[in-house]
Amino acid sequence: MHKQGIGNHHNTKLQALVQAFDYIILGAGCAGLSLVTRLIESGKFNDKKILLLDRQQKKLNDRTWCFWEKEAGHFESLVYHQWKTLWVKHPKGSVDLNLDDYTYKMIRGIEFYNHCFSIIKKAANVTVRYEEVSAIDAEKGSVSAGENEFITDYIFSSVLLEMPLLAPTEFYLLQHFRGWWIDTDTDFFDPSQADLMNFKTSQVHGCAFVYVLPVSKRRALVEYTLFTEEPLQNEEYEAGIRTFIHDELKLSDYTTSEVEQGIIPMTNLHFPTQQGKVFFIGTAGGQTKASTGYTFRFIQKQSQAIVDSLVETGKPILPETPKRFHFYDSVLLRVLHERKLGGDELFYQMFKQNKASKVLKFLDNETSLIEELRIMNSTPKTIFVPAAMKEM
Repeated sequence: MHKQGIGNHHNTKLQALVQAFDYIILGAGCAGLSLVTRLIESGKFNDKKILLLDRQQKKLNDRTWCFWEKEAGHFESLVYHQWKTLWVKHPKGSVDLNLDDYTYKMIRGIEFYNHCFSIIKKAANVTVRYEEVSAIDAEKGSVSAGENEFITDYIFSSVLLEMPLLAPTEFYLLQHFRGWWIDTDTDFFDPSQADLMNFKTSQVHGCAFVYVLPVSKRRALVEYTLFTEEPLQNEEYEAGIRTFIHDELKLSDYTTSEVEQGIIPMTNLHFPTQQGKVFFIGTAGGQTKASTGYTFRFIQKQSQAIVDSLVETGKPILPETPKRFHFYDSVLLRVLHERKLGGDELFYQMFKQNKASKVLKFLDNETSLIEELRIMNSTPKTIFVPAAMKEM
């Protein structure tokens, strides 16, 4: 570490502990890595000192991201599998989703991490440190970690400085899940199609469904997912998956090779986009879709918008979600919270009565007002109108 030769030895040591960067990125998860790799690959920031700070290295396949998109995305080379045929299944019937130009894609966490760090490793202007952050001064633009203090004008944080308080009209539900990667000795699955939402599972805990995502004829991710206020005990997730595989898939001879588990917030909380010199990214910056829990595509759009604004203005400008989409999410969360209509019935009817590509566009916050009115017109008015009135 280079030491400035000023003052006595004690002051010199203190000076060495303070390091300046142009950008500091807190968190080496999806949001932080998406942003830093886009900064590097743009070729516009080679003269900028960038610090990526996380508490530990990413060495595990700790998650799988699934998302839909029309075009080849920024991380297209990492797509582990993709599907053009999706199903929503319910005891009342099955809906074959017409995706039109959309493709449903899967990226595995470990491959995403390895890819991003291979890019970072080649960037001489990017420093990666693994330390626990002990303090953040948003006004000063400083981050304390270990014995070091890092200063900058722009901190991009995937962690909130403090949790916002819930207002009376705000809800905090969870999308929580446990998934098994299962393997069979004989051909069993059709890797060309997947279950986006299979509601043929018990709804006793609230809205519950299972993803069935085959990646070959003998391998699939089967993920038991719930939209409720509280997570379950591990044995309850295990029982849910095991029962579904036996009763719905009619499969008894299989092995489990990997297990995934996670919790994603589904909330209409108004997350801050900025606090002093801290700019919030990822879930902390409101990039998790409140009504579905989908995050990956929103992070990509936010990351690109930040890079574009830095190139054009020298300052980060974080995109704001149009208020009407926040309103739609709030109404749907209220319906799920009040349980006046089962979540299984809600999503089944939404996909049954509307073209799937329009629903996906709506869930991406990309529809026009007329398209949104058509979708809302397909919902039970005796349930959704009173919920909407409470949100006004």
